[in-house]
Amino acid sequence: MRIINKFTLVVFVWLFLTSCAEMTKYAEVIKPTAKLTGTRLANINFDQADLVFDLAIDNQNPVAIDIAGLKYDLKIEDQSLVSGVTAEGLRIDAASSSTVQLPVTLKFDDLKKFPGELWKKDSFSYQLDTQFIVNLPVIGEYPIPVSKQGELPVPKIPSVRLKTVNINKLSFQTADLVARVEINNPNAFDLGLSKLNYRLQINQQQWAKGSVKQLSPIPKKAAGTIDIPVSLDLLSAGRAAYTVLMEKQPVAYQLTGDVTLDTGIDMLRNFQLPLDVSGKTTLY
Repeated sequence: MRIINKFTLVVFVWLFLTSCAEMTKYAEVIKPTAKLTGTRLANINFDQADLVFDLAIDNQNPVAIDIAGLKYDLKIEDQSLVSGVTAEGLRIDAASSSTVQLPVTLKFDDLKKFPGELWKKDSFSYQLDTQFIVNLPVIGEYPIPVSKQGELPVPKIPSVRLKTVNINKLSFQTADLVARVEINNPNAFDLGLSKLNYRLQINQQQWAKGSVKQLSPIPKKAAGTIDIPVSLDLLSAGRAAYTVLMEKQPVAYQLTGDVTLDTGIDMLRNFQLPLDVSGKTTLY
């Protein structure tokens, strides 16, 4: 009796192992294939980059298959930043292929969460790791990995300030001034400037408004200036303005408006950067 039981057990184990081997072999035969067919930058600004990955899955089986989900993990400099699951409920027909679009938004502010000074870099490397989870007959859920590596620029917002106000001509009635606006370009590319719309207040009093066109570009990692001509009617501005100009006292300013930038990045051309800066400056 014991001999029969042992024989039965051996047969059962042999059948089980054979079945597993056949199932594994079957899985390899019917396993769909997947690949990344395209990567594009849907949008980029000084706050975030929106990436879209096109992932194609090919099913050459005589039956349709279901995708239980698409897992993804976006790494920046080998550190995980964005992960999740999408594409649930997708069905791939028999002997056909389908493309899944995976949108991923990368917020540049999130780079500050990483140790070191990653967020200060001009560009960074990324790696997208994905897994299609497909439901196969007999086998059940089966993962199909697809990966993509690349590099992205990190555009940085230029800083703006009113550097000085130069007095060219001063009389009891009028003052001709030049307000010198400094723009600092922290990027690894030249910054084109095409137009500055401005409203300038000095000591909470409007001194000038208008626009300046045909501006010189600012080299990478450098500062440039824009000269705003100011013609001030002192009869309207009052004695306080005249006293400030005569004594060349430090003044409080507020500069509002916008400046049109060209970063050289396709999706950051003719970008209007709003201005609302304030501080103190010197009269010369």
